[in-house]
Amino acid sequence: MRSSGASPLDSGPQGGSHLLEALRVAYCHCVLRMPLKAIAEMLGKSPATITRRLDEVRRAGWLHDRPEFTPPRELWVQVRDQMTCGETEHVLQEALAAHGVERVTVVPSSPRDGGAEARSVSPEIVERVGLVGAHLLAEALATGSHVVGVNWGWSVRHCVANLRPPEPNPDLRFVPLVGSLSLDENDPHFEEAIECSSNRLAQLAASAFRAPRVPRLNTPAYVPRRFHADASGLAAIRDFIQGDVSYRRVFGGRDERGEWSAGLIDRVDTLITGLTSIDVQTLQIYRPGLITKEDLPALERAGVVGDLALHLLVDGDHAGPAGAATATRDRELVAEINDLIVGASPADFVRVAERVRSGERAGLGVVVLAAGPWKARILVAAMKLRAVNQLITDLETARALCRHLGLPEAPAIAEPI
Repeated sequence: MRSSGASPLDSGPQGGSHLLEALRVAYCHCVLRMPLKAIAEMLGKSPATITRRLDEVRRAGWLHDRPEFTPPRELWVQVRDQMTCGETEHVLQEALAAHGVERVTVVPSSPRDGGAEARSVSPEIVERVGLVGAHLLAEALATGSHVVGVNWGWSVRHCVANLRPPEPNPDLRFVPLVGSLSLDENDPHFEEAIECSSNRLAQLAASAFRAPRVPRLNTPAYVPRRFHADASGLAAIRDFIQGDVSYRRVFGGRDERGEWSAGLIDRVDTLITGLTSIDVQTLQIYRPGLITKEDLPALERAGVVGDLALHLLVDGDHAGPAGAATATRDRELVAEINDLIVGASPADFVRVAERVRSGERAGLGVVVLAAGPWKARILVAAMKLRAVNQLITDLETARALCRHLGLPEAPAIAEPI
């Protein structure tokens, strides 16, 4: 790293001898909100050393006790790549560039964050991934005119809830991509579904930037399963839903005179989303009545690895069952479920991603937030579709991706600086 004249690296805490370590401590504590004990475990230092490093950054005037972490911009440009897991990011970016992934950001994990085979991830890790996404959006959308698509889910919620843009941007438009999940108010998951809904998150994001009011998507997220057997009835229901004014505003459609008008989806240049795996725990929360436990074996045989905006994604390399009849029934089940989904489709995500890659639009493209090593297969499936421009994930998930792709793994935790 060369520069002319004096560098901020030479004038930091203790004359620069511990500057990088102190910056990492401040970054992890203030930006990623990691407890000091977890930082000590991750860096292999004593808690007392971590506390001293944080005090050094505070004395330098770069940390305020809100807390707010504001190192000099020139310094931050020099060292920000070292705050995350650079080696893993480099390996993944090189491997995924062929699938159109332009940037991979990996946030550090402490040893207690869970192993690669765990089927749960700590809330702190999900929030950490969301925080990095929030910083990215706040910086990229600070100025200029953009239309931002907002999907649903916990990782997206953590991102939106932590948006702290430096100033308002009234030129932004936020667009919900998924309608109502249609849970009964007495359902124990009702509040969770509302908090993580696309409508709610788009409204919160617009409020953070003081952008104009968000158009609501008043249509259901999917048609109940019982209507699929009646082809004419299903077509009538879909026509009714797609004729709704809120649906046409977002996705386009024909008006009462039969004239086509484009929707906001055709102007989206930035899209923030998570990815969901197919598992029993989330079925009743986000897909009540759409997928049952009895469907899971057939979906697994068909190679379903998860969903993108509720649409099931299939691993293209999956061999499937040996029997032709069974394989056909399994594929038909996948098609049946996808035929019931209303709203944004994987094809919409791909179009947003390609518009940005081609330079047609100036935005971030599709930004995927993912935490949990079991999501490696759904991540790879989405990236093979070229539906991802930027990936923000945690170290354990990144290492699972490396294993799935046959790439060399980085260390299990971020190495001390």
